Amino acid sequence: MASLKEVKQRIATVQSTKKITVARQMISSARLHQAQGVLEHAQIYGKGLEELLCRLQEVLAERSIPLLTERSEGPVAVVVMASNSGMCGAFNANMIREVAHIGKRYPQEELLFYPIGKKIRQALLLSGQKVEGSFDNLMEKPSSEEIAQAVDQLMEAFLSGGVKRVDLLYYHFRNLARQEIKYRTLLPLTPVSATADERPNDDYIFEPSLSEVLKTLLPEIVRARFRTALADNHTSEFGARTMAMQLASENADQLLEELQRNYNKLRQQNITSELLDIIGSSFA
Repeated sequence: MASLKEVKQRIATVQSTKKITVARQMISSARLHQAQGVLEHAQIYGKGLEELLCRLQEVLAERSIPLLTERSEGPVAVVVMASNSGMCGAFNANMIREVAHIGKRYPQEELLFYPIGKKIRQALLLSGQKVEGSFDNLMEKPSSEEIAQAVDQLMEAFLSGGVKRVDLLYYHFRNLARQEIKYRTLLPLTPVSATADERPNDDYIFEPSLSEVLKTLLPEIVRARFRTALADNHTSEFGARTMAMQLASENADQLLEELQRNYNKLRQQNITSELLDIIGSSFA
C-alpha cells in the first residue's frame, strides 16, 4: 500500500495536470468560437459563388472549359487534412486510420497525397505513400494569399495533366462531440444541385466578356471550396480538442476524489495507530 507521502505527492501531480487541461480547454473553446465564425463567413461567401455557378450551367455546357473537363488518365491527388499537434482525442488517429484503408475507395488508382498537418504527413511518410507536397503552413491562421498559392498549385497540377482529379479529405464539424470524415472532389469543378431560384437563364450581359468573367470566377470558386473545407477542418480540430480536454478534466476530478479518499483513510489509520501506541505505553 502506498504511503501517506506518496498519495499526497500524487494528488499534487493530478492537481497540476488538471490546471493544464482546464487551461487548454478554455483556450480551445475560445479558438473554436473564432473558427466557427470563420467557417460561417466562408460558407456564406461560397454559397454566393455556387449560386452564380448554378445560374451559368447552360452557358458552361456550351463551352470546353479545362477546369470543368473530366480526365480518364493520370493519378488522383488527395489533399488530406488533420492537425499539427496532439491532445485532441482520436482526431488524428481516425484520419490516419482512414488513410490506411483509402485504397478501398480508390481501387487500382495511383494516389498522390498533399497533407495538411504534421501528424498526417508523418504518418504518410512512415507508411511509404507518395507525398507530393506539404501545406503545413495552412494549419496556423493561414492568410488568403497562402491559401490561394496552395490552390493554384493544385489547379496547375490538374490543368497540366499531372493529375486527373483532386479530392479533399477532411473533417466536417457537426457539433462539439461529433466530427465526421468527409470526401469532396475539388477538381474537376462541378456545379452543385440547383434550386428553383438558381435555375439557369440567358438574361445576362457579360462585361468585359464571358471569357474574362469565367477566367476570374471559376478559379475563385475552387479557392472558396478549398477555403471552406479548411475552415471546417479547423473548427473540427478545436471542437475535438475542447471535448478531449473537458473529458481529461473530468477524469482528473474523479481521480482526485479517489486519491483524497485514500489519503483520508491512510491518515485515519496513522492516527489510530498512534493512539494505540500511546494507550499501550500508558499501561506498560
